[in-house]
Amino acid sequence: MLITDIINFLGNEFSSIYCVNRQDQYIQIYRHLNENTELDELMNEKKTYETVIQKYIETNVFEEDRNKMLVATDFNNICKQLQLVSQFTIHYRIKNGNDILRYRMKCARIGNADTFEKIVFAFASEDSDIRLDELGIMNLSSTGEKRKILIVENDVSNLKFLISLLEDRYEIITACDGKIGLRLLEENHKDLALVLINFQIPVLSGFDFLRKVQEDTFLSLIPIIVMTANDTPKTEVICLNLGATDYIRKPYNAELIRKRLENVIKLRESSVSLREIEKDSLTGLYTEQAFFHYSRRIMQFKPDKKMHVIVGRIKDFDLIISIYGRKKANELLCYMASVYNTKFKYGLLAKKGKASFLCLLSDDCELDHQRMDNVIKEFVENAPVKGIKIKYGIYKNIDKNLSITTICDYASMAAETVMEDYNRDYAYYTDELAQKRLYNQMIENDFTDALKNKEFIIYYQPKIDVVTEKVIGAEALVRWQRTDGSMISPENFIPIYEKNGQIQKLDAYVFRQVCRLQKRILDESKKLLSVSVNLSRSSILCEGVVEQYTEIVREYDIPVTCVPLEITESASVYGQKVVTVAERLLQAGFKLHIDDFGSGYSSMESISRLPFSVLKIDKCLIDHVCETRVKILVDHIIKLSKALNMRVLAEGVETTEQLDVLRKIKCDEIQGFYYARPMPEAQFIEYVRKSDNHKKL
Repeated sequence: MLITDIINFLGNEFSSIYCVNRQDQYIQIYRHLNENTELDELMNEKKTYETVIQKYIETNVFEEDRNKMLVATDFNNICKQLQLVSQFTIHYRIKNGNDILRYRMKCARIGNADTFEKIVFAFASEDSDIRLDELGIMNLSSTGEKRKILIVENDVSNLKFLISLLEDRYEIITACDGKIGLRLLEENHKDLALVLINFQIPVLSGFDFLRKVQEDTFLSLIPIIVMTANDTPKTEVICLNLGATDYIRKPYNAELIRKRLENVIKLRESSVSLREIEKDSLTGLYTEQAFFHYSRRIMQFKPDKKMHVIVGRIKDFDLIISIYGRKKANELLCYMASVYNTKFKYGLLAKKGKASFLCLLSDDCELDHQRMDNVIKEFVENAPVKGIKIKYGIYKNIDKNLSITTICDYASMAAETVMEDYNRDYAYYTDELAQKRLYNQMIENDFTDALKNKEFIIYYQPKIDVVTEKVIGAEALVRWQRTDGSMISPENFIPIYEKNGQIQKLDAYVFRQVCRLQKRILDESKKLLSVSVNLSRSSILCEGVVEQYTEIVREYDIPVTCVPLEITESASVYGQKVVTVAERLLQAGFKLHIDDFGSGYSSMESISRLPFSVLKIDKCLIDHVCETRVKILVDHIIKLSKALNMRVLAEGVETTEQLDVLRKIKCDEIQGFYYARPMPEAQFIEYVRKSDNHKKL
């Protein structure tokens, strides 16, 4: 093929035309008219196609189009597509000062599909189309641009019939099998109004075509009409269940086909626009579903390229809204998007949910500690809200055999590990994390059966009077003993159930078991000691918790004072609703203990607003109570508590030295391994009996 033949074949509107050898990828210039000078300068240098096109995309293509352009212009991918079709076009935008210009790049092979050795690349500004239209050269319909439809049909006579029937109203692209049809759908999904597909197509069946489309949020928005000679209702139902919009039976009725297409397209255009759901309206980043869509394509067309996924999440975003207001919170989200666009400008970026962001990066972007530290530092220093925390999860060198949703879940899992860690802001996904996730999922799934089978058993840790060393009560602690006799530590299941809300059922179960024990002790005329039960923040905020617990006490006919409720310090400062519920519990006769004091907020408000009966000093302070400064602090906590008519209990006492200090500063009660570990019910009852029969434990 001569140079003039190539130019005539492609058309005069192309300002720059180049030829690339398929074997070595070196470039030869056929024509350039100085309208795309940046590209022409690059092409003039004796370089390979991949080197030149990547440089061109990075320096000229509009930021939002770069990732899609990198995928679309991959040389191996272009070669594969040209084995299926003789030519195709890629549309993109370039930035020229403050203007954004639209360009198109046509790719065409020289030779047949099996043996072609050269590829022609031609570039043109979309403005040329407008100029040609103004000159009357482009013969568009007077009613405006035709809607584009895809026909997937392998029967030549049927295809000719459909084209002759519809070509006056629609721009038609065709595919002879399901695999090519799916590729054309992916390439043209933004512009397609509808797909017509023969159910009995080869390579990729109609069923499989519909399934593939339904897996992608964006492709599934495009209406699909299935054509078939099979008139069984079962086939029709299956197609409709798989997402088909309508169903046309053979032999074809020309007027029926026209009307079906017209009605379906009208309905679709009145309900949703692909472009409208692709971008987040606030930040301008991709939506989560758009991110998944484009990530799948990037992963598909770059199978040998290492890639990474980052998930960033703003910590305590709801609290930021309540303190600073929605306007300031939105400003923070926009600022965050701006920083990511700068720091990860070649990444695919999206906003996820209320306060999370997603990013897909190629291996060209190093994700070492220094880079992440710089991103975090710049973000925090200049953020419109001071003192915020952003936590990141990073999945390096992702496994492309996994779905993009699973990959993002794994990165989110890594972020979750540092959400409450004040010393770390990011974590990397590892295989150990995956194993932990599987274990956690097992814990979550087994809850209902474990509760039904009474695998959760109650252990009791005695509370000892500092002066008399007698047992004066206990704390109920839950343990999980599997049917095979193995034990699961509370630290392995309590956090999971706190997160998914199942802790409410577990709290109520423990409370009921303690009430049952207290009823039995009362019936046997034994000494009734108070046994405190932990009430999680989730349970406190649960609707009807006061009525539920009051009813359980009434059911067992025991004094409400013998089952005091422990509320953690962090829960007690969690807003007015907690205070309101706590006041109602007090009115119902319950005693309230404040647990873990000194471990978190240490807010004076938490002990000033509610009349707690007992203040429990957390083990983190007791571990260091023999040190002078900590001893002074604990001493003042005890004095303050007693001035507010509260008894004081020290948690986690393990040594004689700790006990001696606590005795000197007038602590009332002790709980810890020094006297007793948590123990099963029978052992606890025996422990209390021995305590009553001996002067000292």
